[in-house]
Amino acid sequence: MVRGDHLCPAAGCPGHQAHRFARPGPNTRCLGNTMRTFLTRRSWIFPLLFLVVLLILPGAGMGVRTSQQVILIVVYALIVSGLNLSWGYAGELALGQVPFFAAGAYATAITRMHGHADLLLALAVSLATAGLLGFITGLPAFRLKGWPLALSSFFLVLLIPNILMIFEGQTRGLRGIVGVVGPTLFGQRIGRADYYSVVIVVAAVWFAVLRNLVRSRYGTALRLMKQSNQLAESLGVNVTALRFSTYVVAALPAGMAGTLFAYYLGVVVPTSFTLTLLVTFVAASVVGGSRSVWGALVGALLLVAGQQATANFEQYSLIAYGIFLILVGTVFKGGLAGLANRLLRRVSVAGSHATVESPGELTAIPGRRLVAQDVRKTFGGLQALRGAELVAEPGQITALIGANGAGKTTLLNSISGFVVPDRGSITLDGVELVGRRGSRVARAGVGRTFQTPQIPEGFTAAEVVASGRFRVGRLRPVAAILRLKVYRRQHRQDARAAAAALRFAGLEAISDSQATSLPLGTRRLLEVVRCVAGSPGVLLLDEPAAGLDDDALVALKALLLRARDAGATIVLVEHNVPFVLDISDRVWVMDLGRPLVDGTPEQVRTDPAVIATYLGRRRGLDADAAGITVE
Repeated sequence: MVRGDHLCPAAGCPGHQAHRFARPGPNTRCLGNTMRTFLTRRSWIFPLLFLVVLLILPGAGMGVRTSQQVILIVVYALIVSGLNLSWGYAGELALGQVPFFAAGAYATAITRMHGHADLLLALAVSLATAGLLGFITGLPAFRLKGWPLALSSFFLVLLIPNILMIFEGQTRGLRGIVGVVGPTLFGQRIGRADYYSVVIVVAAVWFAVLRNLVRSRYGTALRLMKQSNQLAESLGVNVTALRFSTYVVAALPAGMAGTLFAYYLGVVVPTSFTLTLLVTFVAASVVGGSRSVWGALVGALLLVAGQQATANFEQYSLIAYGIFLILVGTVFKGGLAGLANRLLRRVSVAGSHATVESPGELTAIPGRRLVAQDVRKTFGGLQALRGAELVAEPGQITALIGANGAGKTTLLNSISGFVVPDRGSITLDGVELVGRRGSRVARAGVGRTFQTPQIPEGFTAAEVVASGRFRVGRLRPVAAILRLKVYRRQHRQDARAAAAALRFAGLEAISDSQATSLPLGTRRLLEVVRCVAGSPGVLLLDEPAAGLDDDALVALKALLLRARDAGATIVLVEHNVPFVLDISDRVWVMDLGRPLVDGTPEQVRTDPAVIATYLGRRRGLDADAAGITVE
């Protein structure tokens, strides 16, 4: 039992700490989890009711000014939703929403100027224009990250007037385009009152698409990429393709917003697309909640309300937004949507809680033979690997030990596809892995854990484990948006595999718990279980016992032995020598990037070269504590 595993699964509930050392009953569930599950499964009800209310408001006596403000809120919400997707979900700090917005507006205005008033045509042109611009702005992401990438987006905003002057014949330069009026739909002219309903419906369709997208494998992959590119690659996600698709998809709602905004104002001028507007969109994203679909609506509502409130103090608007951002970012982590989620997790406390289940049956893990031969790698003038070798067989735990700097992690990275060796061969059941990128290696059957547990924020334990299934199947974003049968089948398979893997590890009771709130030992177990869920040919475990107490080590040992007995091929890199010698079937010792000794734990324990290495180079390490016998 890992210390802390008997905590209440509803880790955010107020009674969680009170039940820390309780032994709850076996047939009860936390009411907080039950309520949260109900609200999650019925999460479409509240948006649908909200949509109905918005559509009936004009008939209920809503004034023209109010309807115009609602349209503006919806337009801004579309823009902020794209920012939330690229920044909040994917972690890409590319702030190109204003250029995308301008591209959509000008594409619509130019289309109208040429006599085409069809709204669907305008939306299609805007989507294509914004999507292309999104792809172009994604190119700097190969070299830039974080704020340098954000600054490149700022420059795009500053270049808008210059770009408009270059194409003055089409854009009318700084004068702008007037007469963007009279949109039609299916040949019928859309009146002012009907335009309100059209805007609401267009936005509702987009938010439904976005909701389905972020709740699918695609959305999970974005959050994995935000946590770590290596993590996403190790689970079979093509990070390069995913990043580009993020830029394109995030640009689309801004392009649509440009179309709706152009027909809303009837005129498109450069002064509508300023750096100040970009800052307000960032503020709306932060305040509403950048990791929330509906946070975009909340942020846009506050944005428009703030513009109305500061109309007489426009020269101080940037200062006001800056102060507001600091306050909200400090007080409400995750914005108002994040606050709502935290309150939801605290809904009601159960009188009793589920226990950790006994390990369940799991289908055999089809291990495969891993062979690394004469692997060499140089970083600058440093030779990290000098002919490293490793053989791992199915149904065995093969340990890889050595002093710091021996090249153990570099060899794991070479096997994983994160590092391309200068020479050598790495095969999995005879299939060469060298030269493949990380995602292709993962899909070939290599699972991986990391020295520091890579657990994305906001994931439940079940979601963490289900992400291990990414190496099986594809992301299928279109199927997810349309909720096609193939998506539903894949979703069920992922859920079943995650549940089976959690049962296998005896962790079923924590499936609904927030993974980042779990003890270190449990998080390390989750990483191993995540690998197991994808049925990999080989599991590469990078120091899974680091920092664990005795109880956690017992639980880790039991899990690894069960995986081995199920047929898994396990490669274990670990500094805890007694743990290694106790659990391993075969041990390889590395020294300065080359193999030193390989054999059974008993052979390694008494080998003179190993004794010299561990007692010579690792000063202060007692031989008895290391389990090494000096003869």
